[in-house]
This record gives sequence, structure tokens and C-alpha cells, in this order.
Amino acid sequence: MKLVKIYRRYTLVTLALVIVLGGGLFYNIIMFFVHKSDNHTLLEFKENLELYVQDKGRLPGNNLLNKGRITHYPTDNDAIMEPVFSDTVVFSAFKGENVVYRTLTYTQPTPQGNAVVTLWQTSMDTEDIISVVIISLLSFFMLYALFSLWWNRWFMRKLWYPFYQILNQLNKMDMTDRSRIEIINCSVDEFNELTNAANRMLQRINDDYTTLQGLTETTSHELQTPLSVIKAKIEIIQQDSSNSQKQMEQIKSLEMAVDRLIRLNRFLLTIARINNNQFPAGEELSLNSFVDDFLFSYADFLDIKEISIEKEYSGDFVLNIHPQLAEMLVSNLLSNAIRYNIKGGLLKIHITATSFKVMNTYGNIIPQGNLFARFKRSPGEKDSVGLGLSIVDSICSKNNLKIETDISEKEFAIVIRQ
Repeated sequence: MKLVKIYRRYTLVTLALVIVLGGGLFYNIIMFFVHKSDNHTLLEFKENLELYVQDKGRLPGNNLLNKGRITHYPTDNDAIMEPVFSDTVVFSAFKGENVVYRTLTYTQPTPQGNAVVTLWQTSMDTEDIISVVIISLLSFFMLYALFSLWWNRWFMRKLWYPFYQILNQLNKMDMTDRSRIEIINCSVDEFNELTNAANRMLQRINDDYTTLQGLTETTSHELQTPLSVIKAKIEIIQQDSSNSQKQMEQIKSLEMAVDRLIRLNRFLLTIARINNNQFPAGEELSLNSFVDDFLFSYADFLDIKEISIEKEYSGDFVLNIHPQLAEMLVSNLLSNAIRYNIKGGLLKIHITATSFKVMNTYGNIIPQGNLFARFKRSPGEKDSVGLGLSIVDSICSKNNLKIETDISEKEFAIVIRQ
């Protein structure tokens, strides 16, 4: 999941929690100011009532629902009651429902004696306040959610633009390319630090890659001469008629080991050349002709193993590739399909304008893991060096080709797509 979506999700969840927890606080704040306003009005009524008593020498009549909103009754208690505010509910015949009142009760001295006076002020219903709180918070949440979708999309794209610049350059980075990562107009310190750290890391990787590249190529070249000398000496020894049968078997075993070393060295040098881009610029070539040439050259070997060939060309698989790489690609694919095929098996080649598929029946155990890794081979193939498919993978990688496998119970297929 992208960082923007994760950020948006956590923001909305946090906002929802804040709204739920803040709803109670919002309700109490509204009630506080409603009571404060009602209390102020009731205190104003109280002052007006005191002025009325001073002027008229008596209290006005009880009147609950008309303008006066006052009730009172005489008391013999000489103690003066301090003003007390409270809430009460009274049924209103006029409205046909209960009405919430804020009341002020206190003792009012009059010429006739003390009286307990209650002043009444209509107030907001609790249910109405809760409705206002819920509607307000939901409206705020929806507006914020809608606005944040637009704002986050614009803001995050602008804020994270340097990060995507870095990511895009890293995806296009090649080990043979010593270019540096650069970001334009970045004012975020963390992204600048990330760029510097990535450039330092790439510099170390490039240095190590160059060192390993040179070591592999030099070692492969240096091994060619002594291996050729050993091969020649073995051939001279084989021509000696005084060798016993046991000595000839040992010499044959030694020759096979040297041949394997020579193949291994040649394969490693080929992979190094491919990865080092040491092949000249390619040309438009069709792999169909390379397939036909290979099958013609290996016709005798195919006859020995009694392998049947099925070819289906629905088009020309044309690549812009060096001829030697095209030949290695086809050769390694088909030789792999022949080597691991069974006696009396089948080899299918299906070529279209966009895909090149080689399928073969097999009898050996297919090794686990990445089949294109170096030195990956079936347990029963001791003569194989396990680099054929690795060369195929390197050629495909350098030519932007997709490679995949399709394995069933009896058939193994490799598909290359453009």
C-alpha cells in the first residue's frame, strides 16, 4: 500500500476518534454557554422584579407561560435563600410537548413579608443540543474527508515529488553507469540526506562491481592458457602406448575434469562480457533462422535420443540484438531442452511475433529455487556446469526481454516475451 493511502487512513481514523471523544466535550461546552446565557437573562429578570417590588410594594401575579414567567409563594422563614439555578421540564399545553426551563429560585423581601420566588426562562432541549452536536461534527468530518482527499493528493504529490524523483532514478540505475542521483528544488532536509546516502551507497557498489568485474574477466583470461596447456599435455600422454588400462582410465577422468573447467571458464567469461556490455550494437535479427540452423546442426544427436521435433512459427521473433548473443540465446535454450529431455521425448518450439517458447519432456528432477541462478543443475547431470540458463537470463535482462517458466508433471517450458 502506498504511503499516501496509509497516511490518509490513519488521519481519518484519528479524526474519527477525536470527534467521538470530543463530542462529549463539545456538548458540555454548548451547555455551559447556554446556561450562562439563560442565567444572565434570569438575573436580569431578578433585577427587574426587585425594581417592580420597590415601585409597586408587592409581587406581580403568578404567570408561568405568559411574559412574566414568574411563580412565587409566601414563606414564614426569615432566613434569606441564596439564588439557586436549576433545570426543569414542564409540559406546555400550547406546544403539546415538554419544554425545558432554566429556573432561578431565591427569597424576595416584600412589605408583606418574605416570598420564595422562582423565575423561569425557556432553554434549549438536551435532545436538540445532542442533535446539533452530532450534525455539526458529522458535517465537519465529511467536509474534512472530502477536502483532505483533494488536499492530500495535491500536497502529498508536491511534498513527495523529490522522493519519487529518487525512486525513479534508482529504478533506472545501471551498475555500469556511474551517474549520480539528483533532485531538483528540494527544500526537505530528509530527502537531501537520503540523496547523499544513496549516492554514497551507489559509489561503493560501483567500485565493488568494477573490482569484481575486472577480477572475473582477468581470472577467466588467465585460466585459459594453463587449461589449454593441461589439455594438450593430456592428449600427448594419451598417445603413449605404454599406458596401462588403469592409467588410461585415470587420464580419461582427468581429461573430463579439464574439459569441464574449460567450459566453466568459457561460460563465466561469456556472462562477464554480457554483463559488461562488451558486445557491439545489435541489429534486427529473427530468431527463427537461428533455431533452424541449430536443429540442423544437432540433427544426429536428436536422432540418437529419438527426440521428435514440433515447430510452430506464427510469426518472426525479431530482436535488435548482436548476432553472437542471438546465437547463444537460442543455443543455450535448445541445448538445455535436449540435454534434459528423455529418450523418445518431444521438443516443441512455438514462435510468434512477441513470444519464443521452448518446451521439452523431462525425466530428471527439476532443482528447487531460481532455475536461472548460476550453477543450478539437476542432481543427475554431473557434466553440466549449470550456467546455460544463467547466460539466457543475462541476455534477456540486457535486451529488456521477459523470461518465465511453465512446468507441468511431464513437460518443462521456457517462454521469452518482448
